Amino acid sequence: MIPDVSRGNGIRPLLAYLYGPGRREEHEDPHLVAAWDLHGAPDPGRHPRASVGRLADRLDQHAQLRAAELGAMPPNRVWHCSVRAAPEDPILGDEQWAQVARRVVRATGLEPEEGPGCRWVAVRHAVHHIHLAAVTVLPSGARPGMHRDAMRAQAECRAIEAEWGLRRVGIGERTSTSYPTSAEIIKAERHGWSEPSRVWLQRQMHLALSEAADPNGYFAALAERGVIVRVRRGEDNVAAGYSLARPGDVGAGGQIVHFAAGRLDSAMTLPRVLHHLSTKKSAEGIRS
Repeated sequence: MIPDVSRGNGIRPLLAYLYGPGRREEHEDPHLVAAWDLHGAPDPGRHPRASVGRLADRLDQHAQLRAAELGAMPPNRVWHCSVRAAPEDPILGDEQWAQVARRVVRATGLEPEEGPGCRWVAVRHAVHHIHLAAVTVLPSGARPGMHRDAMRAQAECRAIEAEWGLRRVGIGERTSTSYPTSAEIIKAERHGWSEPSRVWLQRQMHLALSEAADPNGYFAALAERGVIVRVRRGEDNVAAGYSLARPGDVGAGGQIVHFAAGRLDSAMTLPRVLHHLSTKKSAEGIRS
């Protein structure tokens, strides 16, 4: 069970993504499984009169009150954490995922041991994972103590694995990030893009691979789709890996933001792409 923590400044675009169709229409039946207060959290996936905007306003209420006092919204107030079970784990029910959500929230400090906590929700739109979305402002206007929150979330997930008999994740084991961060979602909205760069690049990778007959054809198909491709080569000048970037996606320093292929999609590393191409039928779906 692997938690992936990120931070940002916009709760509404994050919720819109979680309740949306997903990058390849893979989101199924988005709905709440837990919240700071299920009676006070309108669920757009279950109630026809609920909306993403209304839920975002409820989550952001304490931050809005604080902003009225200070003249600006608290920075980096949005906390996002996806929690994924291993594919071989048994399918957990909504109540089990609710228990996971509540334990992670307590472990990371979103809900202090004393006094009321932050507002948060847990959204499930797939079989093997949930997303926690929170605004890290307490009712008092103070910020919660969340030092080393990612490590604390992982420690709690390890405890759940041991108690529930789930697959134990090794200390050095890593997983690719399949979903955009809050900051990436906000950047896409600012640029007027229909989807974040991470999602756009994932889609271009799969489309290019479906058209290619060999590695050069794969990289050429990516370039034809407007993707900036950077190939890493070894001492023998043989390709050893690659990263991708979206035109116009720059970081704070003005440099193009590149994503390593394996971080975009663990199934699209160079060795796996080469293996796929070597076993692909030469007469089906191949570019001339």
